[in-house]
Amino acid sequence: MKVGIVGGHGFIGSALSSELAGHEVVPFTRDYPLTSPEAADVVADLDALVWAASSSTPATLAKHPEYADVELAEFTETLGVLADLPEKRLIVLSSGGTVYGNSPSPHDESAPLAPVSVYGELKVRIEERLKELQPHATILRLSNVYGPGQLGVGGQGVLAHWMNAIAEGGSPVIYGDPEVARDYIYIGDAVRGIRLALETDVRGQIINLGSGYPTTLRELYAEVAAVTGIDNRPDIQPGRPYDNQSTWLQISRARELLDWEPTVTLGDGIRNMWEWKERK
Repeated sequence: MKVGIVGGHGFIGSALSSELAGHEVVPFTRDYPLTSPEAADVVADLDALVWAASSSTPATLAKHPEYADVELAEFTETLGVLADLPEKRLIVLSSGGTVYGNSPSPHDESAPLAPVSVYGELKVRIEERLKELQPHATILRLSNVYGPGQLGVGGQGVLAHWMNAIAEGGSPVIYGDPEVARDYIYIGDAVRGIRLALETDVRGQIINLGSGYPTTLRELYAEVAAVTGIDNRPDIQPGRPYDNQSTWLQISRARELLDWEPTVTLGDGIRNMWEWKERK
């Protein structure tokens, strides 16, 4: 299978390229966009495409909500290039936390979409545009992905930010209530789920990929302190308006359709991430 990855050099895109070692992978980047004339022949020859790109984060969109329209326009332009490829397998990575908002967890795929941030609203708009223009596409809603390769830039990736702070002798920051719980999925489990979605006919489906259980920020920090052996005591700051309350995913559809199950425990995933960071 010849698979294009939009965002091919990003955190998820790079890991997915490694996961797809048995396939031919074409990364599309800012320097080599899928919509460029130079890529036209390559795009026509693709068997599948994964949209793993995002130029915005919850923090950047909170400051610059106008960026959302720019990103949606870029996404729409990409779909325009793919308009003549209705039978291709198209997978778009969405957000398994922010699209559901603060409705009761765990969220299954039929839960109402009620985003509380511009970022979550953008993800919903992207999904709506996708259903309008490419209804056969697959939407994968990922929870908070973490692991080796995550740098912690742009205000996204709490574990990467915490590890950066610890490595520099500082204190990790917890925004809001430490008892707020979220869903964390290891990068290896995430990209294995994406690969299975490529190799299985799940066109037109929406599928959650997450751990399936909640972890509070307090519990998450305790895991980090246990792995690193460093307890600098977190700096607890007021919550940010774009942060969700407790949210985690129901993943039974992924089990049923993809025969997928997360296999890396949170402790092991944090250990792998810390060891990677120490080697950098």
